[in-house]
Parts: sequence; structure tokens; C-alpha cells
Amino acid sequence: MKTKELSKQVRDKVVEKYRSGLGYKKVSETLNIRRSTFKSIIKKCREYGITTNLPTEDRPQKLTDQARRALIREATKRPKIILKELQSSTAGVSASARTVRRRLLEDGLVSRRAAKKPLLSRKNIRDRLIFCKRYRDWTAEDWGKVIFSDESPFRLFGASGKKLLGRTPVYM
Repeated sequence: MKTKELSKQVRDKVVEKYRSGLGYKKVSETLNIRRSTFKSIIKKCREYGITTNLPTEDRPQKLTDQARRALIREATKRPKIILKELQSSTAGVSASARTVRRRLLEDGLVSRRAAKKPLLSRKNIRDRLIFCKRYRDWTAEDWGKVIFSDESPFRLFGASGKKLLGRTPVYM
């Protein structure tokens, strides 16, 4: 388990006591630090001449800045594009769908589930209006006598799988 870093003053004190001739065991007991920590501080001081921690090297990002800008441009230009298509259009860089989604989220673009709306033509709208006008005076008892036969599940738009579309900026 990793513990907190030692302060620069404590590290400098470790090096000072080591240079004065005290051994590993005595210094680690007096400063209340482990011997392995003491050894690593001394080793770093010998190799690099410093007592502070060296910066860690991060893994380089999969998407370059240019590819990232192209991805954002494509997502905003075509809001109904699905993630798989965006993934294939990442400027020659092969990135996973998760990476693409993460980059979109970092730039404030999120996906929403597409609203399922029936496709209405002018004829359908006119017929619905005629139906509404014809039966607008019906009471609840009149409607209770009607047997509705369309109470079975069916899909208007193909598979029931979710399709995430319409990327919009996140407002925080």
C-alpha cells in the first residue's frame, strides 16, 4: 500500500544525517521512516543529485489534437451520427469507442437517447383531426364501451436496442 510522500525538509534531513555518517538503521529509527524509504531517498540523491520526486511519464494520448478536433467537428456537424461511425472517422487513428466517448465528454458533448416519434404525413394529420372532431363530445362511459385492439407491443422503428444520438453540450 502506498503512503503519503515525505516532505522536502524530511528528505533533506535524511540526506544530511546520511552524509554525517549515521547508518540506515539509526536514521530510520530517529526520523521514524522505513529503511526501504531511506534507501530509495539516498539512491535518488546519488543518481540524480536531488531529493524531490521525479515527475512521472504519462502515457501518450491515443488521439492527437488534430484528430480530436476533427472528432468534435464531426460530432457537432452531424449530431445524429452513432458512436461506431465516429470511431471509424478518427483521422486514421484506431481508438476504442470508450476513448472516443471520453473525449466527447471532456469537450462537453453528450449523447441523448433519440425520441421515438411516429412519422406523420399530411394525410395522417388530417385524418386524426377529423377523428378528434367527430368524437370530441364522447364521455368516459362512451369510451369505456370501445374495445381497443392495439394493446400489443410492436416496434415502429426496428429493433428495440437503444440508439444514442443528438450530441448536445453539457451545461454545468
